[in-house]
Amino acid sequence: MISLYEQFLGEHNKDYDSDYRKCIENTVADLVINETDVKKPGMLLGKIQSGKTRIYIGIIALAFDKGYDMAIILTKGTKVLTEQTYQRLDKVFEKFIDDDYVRLYDIIKNTPEELSPYIRSKKLIFVAKKQKDNLNHVVDLFEKYDDFKNKKILIIDDEADYASIGFKRDPKQPDEVSIAVIASKIDHVRQYGAKCSFLQVTATPYSLYLQPETFILNGAEYSPVRPAFTELVPIHENYIGGDFYFEKSEDPSSPAFFLHVDVPDVELQALGRIDQRYINNIDTIPKLKIFRQAILDFIVGGAIRRLQEHPQNYKCSFIIHTETSKDKHAWQLQLTSEYLRKLQHYARVDETTLNDLVCDSVERFKNSMRLTEATIPPLLSIQGEVRTALLKGYIGINKINSDQQIYALIDKKGQLRLENPFNIFIGGQILDRGITVENLICFFYGRNPKRFQLDTVLQHSRMYGYRSIKDLCVTRFYTSANIYSAMKKMHYIDSSLREAFMKGQQEDGVIFLLVDETGQVKHCAPNKILISSTETIRPYRRLLPRGMQTRSPSYVKTKNCDIENILGKYTSTIANPEPFLMNTTDAIQILDSIAQTYEYNETHKNKDYEWDVLTTKAVIKKLTTGLNKNELEGKLYCIVRSNRNSSRTKESRGGAYYDAPDDGKVDRPLAMKVAKEIPCLMLLKQNGLEEQGWRSTEFWWPVLVCPENTKTSVFAAETI
Repeated sequence: MISLYEQFLGEHNKDYDSDYRKCIENTVADLVINETDVKKPGMLLGKIQSGKTRIYIGIIALAFDKGYDMAIILTKGTKVLTEQTYQRLDKVFEKFIDDDYVRLYDIIKNTPEELSPYIRSKKLIFVAKKQKDNLNHVVDLFEKYDDFKNKKILIIDDEADYASIGFKRDPKQPDEVSIAVIASKIDHVRQYGAKCSFLQVTATPYSLYLQPETFILNGAEYSPVRPAFTELVPIHENYIGGDFYFEKSEDPSSPAFFLHVDVPDVELQALGRIDQRYINNIDTIPKLKIFRQAILDFIVGGAIRRLQEHPQNYKCSFIIHTETSKDKHAWQLQLTSEYLRKLQHYARVDETTLNDLVCDSVERFKNSMRLTEATIPPLLSIQGEVRTALLKGYIGINKINSDQQIYALIDKKGQLRLENPFNIFIGGQILDRGITVENLICFFYGRNPKRFQLDTVLQHSRMYGYRSIKDLCVTRFYTSANIYSAMKKMHYIDSSLREAFMKGQQEDGVIFLLVDETGQVKHCAPNKILISSTETIRPYRRLLPRGMQTRSPSYVKTKNCDIENILGKYTSTIANPEPFLMNTTDAIQILDSIAQTYEYNETHKNKDYEWDVLTTKAVIKKLTTGLNKNELEGKLYCIVRSNRNSSRTKESRGGAYYDAPDDGKVDRPLAMKVAKEIPCLMLLKQNGLEEQGWRSTEFWWPVLVCPENTKTSVFAAETI
């Protein structure tokens, strides 16, 4: 008899390549041979929007072949995601449901009051929210039916996070910690004798590091969760994640270099403050300049893509996620609608103004499009496509801040349905875990909490997923410098911990360190660090300042003399082509002098970019002490270059600040060649020309390259 899994693969062959199948089969094999529970779960580790749901659906199919009788899927606590999960399972298992082999139920919505012995003999799938009433209904089934106590059950905790892993804060408890509800309910199921396997599905592995080592609750000691095994969801070549947004963005030869557009804090504040003057002056008010640019560039970018593809088939999307309250979403809807009306007015009666706006937008896209083989359509064609979109009503706006609103737009694949050629979605927390948005080419993000939480912010990253290179050429990510910096730090922590998991180094793969106000470094518990204050180092990671402006030419010249006097101890010429060894104390003195040549203030609009030179110096000290080779102790390699002409911003008309003063084809390879056991400090003297955004004075731009043997470490300047 052919197995359910083989039939399943036959039905969905195109969705499961050999890598996916291997992941499914390895996971089920691990579940069969390992004892798993809430405190020692199996873990399926993927990336955001990487296909984790597809994998665990395949795991259910194979688990049924391996003797499991029931699957219970615990979804994040919203009606939408529960319904979305149910609909997707219903579609995927449709043949087996029709053949009366599998029964699928929402634990609250459509589970019969009585499950007959006939129904209980089938392979059963229950979908339940991670919410107390839902979980009580799960427990009730085992209280009610004795034969359930002999069944083999697979419990899948989808989108597992810190709370569901085993701990949650409880203000009613004197020590503010209690066993999570999920843990206690699953323990109830076990008490009835059921044989349970427990699999967590997550994209946030650092949650395991953020648990206390042990804690006492009501006289009992509890230990942190550690997985019984970890399987990694395969990541295919078209997947776009944090490495593209935050690492390749430093490479001028990648379209990612132009992704980020800086949004001033004052503009994010304006989007959260209702003021009728903004409506009356929507096309001119300075506080909404980048917001207007984002809307226009979305339409122009979508028009370019429609001209590149078949116009009737291509649809694109834009998410605006800056606030949580419904009244502010309504305000943003009003602003967006008003600016679209203004653009429509131009399309009808002032075509010259519209064409000029489109021309400026196309110029903003040219740099990223030239880096690929994508063809830029003729300007006249783009202008015509934009005008058509405006006049024929091709642009739809949806405000999504309730389960009902998002449910109306979710299709059976779990994606937001794109009903128009151009789709703008305005919302908050509801645009969170599990929601997939196709052809997302514009993301305007402004959630700026006082303390960033990794799982929350990373799960807001709806721009991750499988994207075409043509889409990426016209994709833009609008957010403030502060938020972008925090997200970049989160990415490096996340990817470092993920790498530790891949190498089987969950327990000691990453070092957490605290840098005090004197620059001294000491070990720190990972659950104590303030993530937005971190800097992560790993092999060949580059650390450098960006966004700075130079101080007065006379002051900078004085500091340059101090720097060059130190360099004179090592080299007779500033343009020394060869790397040379430098004492760490001199390197630190140079960095201090360089830091004093930079300015950060409201005038320069760069206060959020201030260089944390203290942490950079701490990194150098850490990487140049305790070495195996005494002759390298307290030293680093230095490369000096002069007559450089790096721009202050990535584009001539402004935009995000430049962060690649080192040549990727010459400077970086040379630095990586020598940075094997100790770091390499590149000192790049810039001409600082006014036309490049500087103040007509030479200055030094440092780039520190971590050595190849760097032990992945997280430096924190502040604790919680």
